[in-house]
Amino acid sequence: MKKFLTFMFIIALFFGCTKEVPERPTRGMNLKGEYLGETPPDTTAKVFGLKFVSTGMNERDAAFSPDGEEFYFSIWQNDRGSIVVTKMVNERWTTPKVVSFSGVYDDIEPFIALDGSRLFFASNRPVEGTTSKDFDIWYVEKNDDGSWGEPQNLGEPVNSEVNEFYPTLTETGDLYFTANLEDSFGREDIYVSKFVDGEYQKPENLGDKVNSENDEFNSFISKDGSYLIYTTTGFGNGFGGGDLWVNFKAEDGTWSGPKNLGDGVNTNKLEYCPSITPDGKYLFFTSNRVNDRIYDQKMSYERLVEEFNNPYNGSGDIYWVSVEVIERLR
Repeated sequence: MKKFLTFMFIIALFFGCTKEVPERPTRGMNLKGEYLGETPPDTTAKVFGLKFVSTGMNERDAAFSPDGEEFYFSIWQNDRGSIVVTKMVNERWTTPKVVSFSGVYDDIEPFIALDGSRLFFASNRPVEGTTSKDFDIWYVEKNDDGSWGEPQNLGEPVNSEVNEFYPTLTETGDLYFTANLEDSFGREDIYVSKFVDGEYQKPENLGDKVNSENDEFNSFISKDGSYLIYTTTGFGNGFGGGDLWVNFKAEDGTWSGPKNLGDGVNTNKLEYCPSITPDGKYLFFTSNRVNDRIYDQKMSYERLVEEFNNPYNGSGDIYWVSVEVIERLR
């Protein structure tokens, strides 16, 4: 009888405990295949990596490796920025983790060179000592074993005594970034530092067909340099929250002026941090949009917790959409 009671106690304990075990953490989902195994979007944007990449924190700055098997993004939470990565290993995506060179200072906005040899990013880490400074553009180089080396400051003439943000490069190495320099039209503008004979040149303001008296920020240049995507409110209100626009370059090197990417991308909330996948098929970006709430239903405590600790809470989630939204504006 004692053995029987002991056995029944163990069974009861087991089932009692299993009722209290929480769901398997979403970060450990068994995802496999290209683009986390998700069905590709059409010309209406949809959230990417629901509860795996986009979780309710402020996720931004999507960047794929050239082979599509590593996905980097930034998490900006409580005024702290870190770069994280998930990798496809044996066809399955690993739980995101902070990259080897990040996690101490504010590191954001990763961009991977087309050959995969360098990862550029913006950081306020010090060049010397331990005290953080303004944001500069930094890079790490890929080691033979596939790991990243130690961060290197890009230096002058790109970096200065003010903030430099959002580095992206063309296939010829020209570097586009944003800053509020002396020749800015008002606030933050978009600049290019041309890559000539292995050296970056003095940054050039892209002019009033690209920049305005308002902020232009988070600009992404296409690999062939034929178009630029960025956030601005300097060329019309758009949908009201700060939209993504595309600006095409003519054969003579002049810019057309920005065109709004439309309601398949933009909302009355802020859209920012654009990037194009290495295969050229998809536009990734961040949006602060929220789910529409039904106001004729009572909001329970449990529902409040769910709403404010999950995607679509307005903190910023990563979205993707077909590049057709760009091509149809040419």
